[in-house]
Amino acid sequence: MTAENATKPHYLELLNDIASGERRAGIHLAAWAGKTQDLGLKSCLSLVAARETSHHQIFERRITELGHAWTENEAPEFEERLRVSGSDMPDVEKIRWGKAEQARRQGPAIRERYEAAMADESVDPLTRSLLRWFSDVEADSGALLRQAYEAIEKDA
Repeated sequence: MTAENATKPHYLELLNDIASGERRAGIHLAAWAGKTQDLGLKSCLSLVAARETSHHQIFERRITELGHAWTENEAPEFEERLRVSGSDMPDVEKIRWGKAEQARRQGPAIRERYEAAMADESVDPLTRSLLRWFSDVEADSGALLRQAYEAIEKDA
């Protein structure tokens, strides 16, 4: 074990994964917002895209505050997601495609990982507080998106 690894918090990978995922989510949601003609969906997507982009910046900053550097992790599905989000595909098809993609994902959900970290007293208090705030905002964003998606699917 190197000296750097000895001081690396065990939850650093989680913070990095959150920062990376939030950056990508901000990009693809903004691309979709730029293509939809539905004003309600556009507003919702724009709001959530701005939140996701902000989350990336906040988590990248927290990683830096802990003495480390954020590094983009691999996401092989991102290019396809961005292609779909920025396409002329109808919104209802984008919604269905996204749901199908989410169902195909393997491994522990990021939500399970950050909820475990929030309860882990070995995680520093500031990071735990950040994760609690993040969890609340993610829940709100998810509710907003579900509501917007349901309206689109109902009208399809």
